[in-house]
Amino acid sequence: MYGGFPNIPDKTVRERKEPLEGVIDDLNRAGVDVACIMASDHRRVYPYASGSSYTPNDYVYDCVRKHPDRFVGICSVDPIRHEHEARKELERCVKDWDMRALKLYPTYDHFDPRDERIYPIYEKCIELDLPVHFHMGYTGTVNAPMKYQLPYMLDDVGIKFPEMKVVVAHLGFPWVDECLALLMKHRHWCADIAYWGAFPPEVLIEAMKKFEYMCGFDRLLYGSENPWTATFTKTVLNVNKLAEELGIRFRIKDADLKKVMGENACKVYRIK
Repeated sequence: MYGGFPNIPDKTVRERKEPLEGVIDDLNRAGVDVACIMASDHRRVYPYASGSSYTPNDYVYDCVRKHPDRFVGICSVDPIRHEHEARKELERCVKDWDMRALKLYPTYDHFDPRDERIYPIYEKCIELDLPVHFHMGYTGTVNAPMKYQLPYMLDDVGIKFPEMKVVVAHLGFPWVDECLALLMKHRHWCADIAYWGAFPPEVLIEAMKKFEYMCGFDRLLYGSENPWTATFTKTVLNVNKLAEELGIRFRIKDADLKKVMGENACKVYRIK
């Protein structure tokens, strides 16, 4: 999955006809067929309304429209700013533009996912059969309170809305065990390993060992995230060789690796 544009030199950007060419170049280098491209709306919290604070759903739709064979759209709303408008926006994104999930950012947007003001959004997602992808875990952004990063907060959401489909981003790092306990309880939920390209291979391998033992590989989704789009596939695809070189007792079956590298995501995001 991919949440932004690659960190490439300005000269390279100027030579390209459009920014998406950089993303597609990275996907091609990584051998990735289809990527999720995600919107965000942080205007209520951040003091500016452009750049990283706001990636409109309209822009994401335009990216998918231009490259329908390479991108799947993931919409986003600020669930606190205007609940009624947020529900209308979800309807538009799903029914008009066929977006495949909703991305919510509790830590960036300063809200507790258990806040009852967000319940109508969850109800609408259940009605639309739309998975909810929560950013949970660390971010280096200073204006992103850590009190909203803890995976356990999603437990009450799962109890209140047992039908809702959920993807927990980043395996909840650094609260990985907490995230795994959450998935053991809510057995139709998934997690992704986006951003894990930042870590040494042994950190990834130990997390995958735990995931296999506690949850099995039917619910783990590959993810890269900027700036590891072009490189992280090599790490995951070679994880058995890396484990052997590091002296770690771990081996993932080919069938399970295929699930992690695409089959699970195809089910969640309805990718043909």
